[in-house]
Amino acid sequence: MIDSLLHAIRDNPEIAIFLSIALGTWIGKIKFGKFHLGTVAGSLLMGLIIGQIDIEIPSVLKAVFFALFIYAVGFKSGPGFFGSLNRETIKLVLLSVILCVTGLVTILAMNAYFGFDAGFAAGLGAGALTDTAMMGTASSAMHELDISAAELDRLNSHMAIAYAITYIFGTVGLIIFVSSVAPLLLKINLRQAAIELEAELAGKGKGKSNGDIHPYSSVVARAHVIEPGRPSDGQMICEIEAHFPRMSIERVIRDGQVLDRDVDLRLKAGDIVAVLCRRELVTDMDNQFGPEVDSPQALSFPRKTVHVVLDKREHVGKEVGELRREIGPLSHHGIFLNKIIHAGYGIVPTDQTIYRFGDVAEISGRPDSVDELAASFGRVKGEAHKSDIAIHTLAIVLGTLIGLITAHIGIVPIELGVGGGILVVALVVGWAHSRYQGVGDLPAAAQWAFSELGLTAFAAVVGLMAGPRAIEAMHEHGVALLIAGVIVTLVPPIVAFYAGRYLLKIHPLILLGGIAGAQTEAASMNTIIEESGSQTPVIGFTVCYAISNVLFAVWGPIIVALA
Repeated sequence: MIDSLLHAIRDNPEIAIFLSIALGTWIGKIKFGKFHLGTVAGSLLMGLIIGQIDIEIPSVLKAVFFALFIYAVGFKSGPGFFGSLNRETIKLVLLSVILCVTGLVTILAMNAYFGFDAGFAAGLGAGALTDTAMMGTASSAMHELDISAAELDRLNSHMAIAYAITYIFGTVGLIIFVSSVAPLLLKINLRQAAIELEAELAGKGKGKSNGDIHPYSSVVARAHVIEPGRPSDGQMICEIEAHFPRMSIERVIRDGQVLDRDVDLRLKAGDIVAVLCRRELVTDMDNQFGPEVDSPQALSFPRKTVHVVLDKREHVGKEVGELRREIGPLSHHGIFLNKIIHAGYGIVPTDQTIYRFGDVAEISGRPDSVDELAASFGRVKGEAHKSDIAIHTLAIVLGTLIGLITAHIGIVPIELGVGGGILVVALVVGWAHSRYQGVGDLPAAAQWAFSELGLTAFAAVVGLMAGPRAIEAMHEHGVALLIAGVIVTLVPPIVAFYAGRYLLKIHPLILLGGIAGAQTEAASMNTIIEESGSQTPVIGFTVCYAISNVLFAVWGPIIVALA
């Protein structure tokens, strides 16, 4: 029975690949405290174990899966990458560059000290810095080396082993640094620092009366009956809304009849009004109008929510507060800015938030007002459920061809490599998609499938191919890789920490988010958010994540060439 199963797996390597993914995903979900391996490391680990039965895996599968992954990364990062290259975010761009360059130098230093080969060095960098794209581009570069097939297999095996050994501390080490060590060095409390930063961003002075952190307040609908003697009794709608810029009266019920909204309508006792307001204004509404009532008739007003891709050049670089002053309070138009999404992450919509090209603003309110405002700022992002497969596959073809082009500086050959070529084209396509409606649709679910399946399958294939040589490689360099991994994980964020704090003078919360983003480690970002109770570190994370995703991928071929 066992022999028949092993024979079937050897003859059908796709069984081994999907089995590694399935078992690796389950193992990756097991938590040890706050830590878990994740699907990628879990799949690679299971690939190493299953690969011990010596399965022959077609190497082209590794290239195909990596192409899907690196394309998805580039497509998603495109708007954020090009949008980050401006004067407002230069400090965060420099922070990311400092960390990435320090990481490269540290990897090469460890390689020289311990005498690793190119495979060990690339796996060390990918695992210790938790960036699998580096391993993929390095693998592509190794295929271009003038070496035998047996030597290529050995390097790929070493790369997988180094990644597996260094990845765990790569994740845990950074989490400990940004959540515990860095705040201790800064002598700050993360929650208090978050309160002060949010107050600064909101322009409301320092501190809050309680410890609750609200990165943004959602819009709520309430119905109130106007009592005699309340401030709103006898006032016109426009007068009330002028006093409450973040509140809008959407409907009035008088004597059981629905009155069309008219800003000059004078309210009177007994009217039931439906209001939209920020959550923090709910108590003020009780004082302004009277007690809240349950009135389905009042609250059945039409409301629309759209996602607008910000692509009008005349508004780029302005603050939200400046835009509000130009068009008037948004709530007077029946519109509320719920959030701004930058590189896939929601950002606090304060008056100081910068309008960046390609960001997505979620706005809601009266349908006609929403449509009019959306048209003046960009295009409404449709609920696309189909991917433009032709454009994306052609883009992968183009990227592959670009990656094969070789130039020379003196006698040194210079090339992007297949992974680098695909990444560059994906960045451009992603950026173009953020600007022009209908160009290269790739819904978020499809992006996730490309990225997640491509990456986990790539890791599984790497593990399966490395399996037979795994034990020997671990005996040879296991301890050295552990030590080198700790150094490569910690040195870059420490250097970036001091440079960001004392040279670039970045706010501590944004700095910690930037370090997590620069090391492309989402788990660390989530830990900072949990510890601070705030989403403000995301401001630093998104910019640095976009820059580092590109730089780390470029480092792969450089490591192979120099190691």
